[in-house]
Amino acid sequence: MSKIIGDLGQIEAVTFLKKRGYRILHQYSRLGHLEADILAIKDRLLVVIEVKSSTRLLTIDQVIQRVSKAQFARLQAIGSFYVHRISDVEELRIDLVSVHLKQKNSQVWHLIDISLYI
Repeated sequence: MSKIIGDLGQIEAVTFLKKRGYRILHQYSRLGHLEADILAIKDRLLVVIEVKSSTRLLTIDQVIQRVSKAQFARLQAIGSFYVHRISDVEELRIDLVSVHLKQKNSQVWHLIDISLYI
């Protein structure tokens, strides 16, 4: 995937999440070898969000398969680090946002709590 596609998907994901009441804390957060696309707060939850962008339409199963167990563990690790350092959050959740980039009106899918799928 090109950096341009990833960056465009990230912009779409942030716009989508903000419209749904998520407060974006960080984008492209790095902590040593750990990284997260988006860190956000929603309803006293710290939500670590992995963004997958594509120019072709993927099924939900195909998008989920793009997150390995090792990557999920890294997302949990970076989330655990931050959840203990942010005073207004109580829990951690890992979400996945899939962005299908089209000429007009990109399609965004939000999978909440992907621990159910990994």
